[in-house]
Amino acid sequence: MGALTVLGVITGLGEAIVVILVVAIASDRLRGDLPLLGSLPDGTWARAALALAVVVVLAASHLGSAWVTARTAAESQQTVRGLLLDAYLRAGAQAQARERTGQLQELVMTGATQVALGTQQAARALTMSFNLVVVVSAAVLVSVWATLGLVAVAVLSVLVVRPFRARTRRMARESAEASSVLATDVTEAATLAPELRVAGVVGAARARLEERVLAARRLFESVHLSAGAVPALMRDVTIAVVIVAVATVASSGEVSLPALGASVLLLLRALSFAQGLSGISAQMQERAANVERIRGFLDRWDASARPDGTRRCARVRRVALRSVSYTYPGGASAALSDVSLALEPGEQIGLVGRTGAGKSTLALVALGLIVPDAGEVLVDDAPLTELRGADWQRRIAWVPQEPRLLTGTARENIHFLREGVRDEAVRVAAEAAGLGPELAAWPDGLDHHVGPGGAALSLGQRQRIVLARALAGEPDLLVLDEPTSALDVHTEVAVRDAIAELRGRTTVVTIAHRLSTLDACDRVAVVDGGRLVALGAPADLAARDSFYREALTLSGLRP
Repeated sequence: MGALTVLGVITGLGEAIVVILVVAIASDRLRGDLPLLGSLPDGTWARAALALAVVVVLAASHLGSAWVTARTAAESQQTVRGLLLDAYLRAGAQAQARERTGQLQELVMTGATQVALGTQQAARALTMSFNLVVVVSAAVLVSVWATLGLVAVAVLSVLVVRPFRARTRRMARESAEASSVLATDVTEAATLAPELRVAGVVGAARARLEERVLAARRLFESVHLSAGAVPALMRDVTIAVVIVAVATVASSGEVSLPALGASVLLLLRALSFAQGLSGISAQMQERAANVERIRGFLDRWDASARPDGTRRCARVRRVALRSVSYTYPGGASAALSDVSLALEPGEQIGLVGRTGAGKSTLALVALGLIVPDAGEVLVDDAPLTELRGADWQRRIAWVPQEPRLLTGTARENIHFLREGVRDEAVRVAAEAAGLGPELAAWPDGLDHHVGPGGAALSLGQRQRIVLARALAGEPDLLVLDEPTSALDVHTEVAVRDAIAELRGRTTVVTIAHRLSTLDACDRVAVVDGGRLVALGAPADLAARDSFYREALTLSGLRP
């Protein structure tokens, strides 16, 4: 801002001096009328040389302003993107899940760019403001009365167009929101494209998007019509009244013609700056609406972020849920209700239950991804909320039901941006997760590219890469959500053997729909309606729990 202020004053002075020098070149009488230029050199070419020198200074200051403005805009874009990414990644799991598909991408790419453009416009407005002040001040020195009359005209013009500003501001907010809705809908349509085609609703989806496009188009047109029309209206009204004012001043004989000419030229230049400021102001209404949206997301995500603890956590042994309850926002009933469960060091425990019983919620609470409404999670008798987040996250791993990959190689996806994960651990984990046949078939082995988001791989291959990712970190607590659902029988056996090898070293929680996954479990927990209704060794549970016994029968397994 300091640099822009100095450059604005320099360019304003330069503009004023050039105008006065040009008038001085055309009229020898001007010097006598302006004490400011009493020391003006004699001779047309001497004045022309001085004017050219000032133009050189002007060009340098304009380049400086452009550089500072561009750098400021780029830094603001970087800052906003960093704030958005940091706030979203620190937000609670449920706050992240509530956002529409593509919302973060839209904010980071489009929203942050809009802020950068607004910053650029604000920087230009700051420079123009000082240009305007300096040029008007120079006009006052030339002729006070002529300047006051013309400034009054400019004020009148501003009052004429002022009622249009509030409407432009409102439409800018609506346009920003409509653009956001369109961006997220487009992302969802791209993600669901195969499902839309299979369901035969491509036409309906296209019609829905066309409605969004039309709504965004109408608002965009209205905003930019207003942004373009208001400055033009101000200019035309001002010029019309300036003509009358100049004729009035000239006919009165109170101001000499050279002084009047210099005043008019300076005020017309000031009018150009004022028009530029008016146009920027109209455009910044749209940018301001975008800033308000971004601030709303940042506030919401920051509010959902869990404060980091301070207690060190070198190892995780016993994890206990004590009287845990949780209800999803807007949920009609509790997803978990007064659940207590202790996970002993190195044991393998299975979670079974009907769809929607609360199994995944229980696992997410144990991982610290969901903070319970009541009760607490204890890690070696210390509340999970008191542990340092980075320490805890290094000691846990999660294999979700839907495997998600980075765009890159198999090695990069197993390593997963973690420090301290050795290449040898990546290779061993890949073999343990059943990727041996793929590694033998892929010419590049672990450096095989998986495609955008893993699109070049089958679901089973993606599932095994995510399992290898979990194993490579050598976690103390591993949560598996149906880890073999997409595997063939032979690969499933290999994966189950790899999980069995973890007994005694890693506490494993397996959410299972295919009960064959639970063969190696030490205990099985039955969850129903958000409550823990049964817990025990598989054989004991088969003898005394009807749900588990029936599930085994339906799975073709002997109770």
